[in-house]
Amino acid sequence: MGFVIIGIVLVIFIFTVTLVVIRNHSNGDIKLEVTAVCEGKNELDQAIMKIYFTFSIGKLAHRKKEIMGSIDWSKGWMPVCYNLKEYGAYQDERLLPVTNDKTYTTFEINATNAIDPLGQGEGYVVLVLEDPISTDKSRAGVILVVTANMVTYQLSDSTSWNNDFAINH
Repeated sequence: MGFVIIGIVLVIFIFTVTLVVIRNHSNGDIKLEVTAVCEGKNELDQAIMKIYFTFSIGKLAHRKKEIMGSIDWSKGWMPVCYNLKEYGAYQDERLLPVTNDKTYTTFEINATNAIDPLGQGEGYVVLVLEDPISTDKSRAGVILVVTANMVTYQLSDSTSWNNDFAINH
C-alpha cells in the first residue's frame, strides 16, 4: 500500500514539475512593451512625444502571419507619423491618416520585413500636442493584433507622461 501512495505522489510531483518548466519557458515568448520619450518641440512650438514599442511574437515568427498595429492617445495630441525597424534599421517614416476627432488610428506592419529571425520587432509613433488641455497626465496605448494559422493574438500595453514636462521640455 505504501508503494502505491509513493508512486502516486511521485507521478503528481513529476507532472507538476513538468508543467512549471513548460510554463516558465513559454512565458515571455509573446510580449509588447511601450514607452514614451519627449523629443522637444517642433517649429510650431508643439511638444513632440515619440511612443516607442518593442514586441516579440516568439515561435509565431516561423509561421505565416499578419500583423496590424493600432495606437490610441489622450485628447489634445495628434499622430503625425510612424516608423518600423525593418531589416534591422529604421526606414522612412510613414504618415498616419488624418483622424478627424478620433483618438486612435491603425497602421500596417509588414511581418516579413519588420520581424527578425527571433520574432522581435520595434517601432515608434510620433505624437504632437496640437491642443493643450488642462489635465496633468496624458497617455498612449499600442495594440498589436497577430494572426497566425487562423489564431489571433492581441498584445497591448500603454504608457503615460506628465503634460507639464512635455510642454516645458
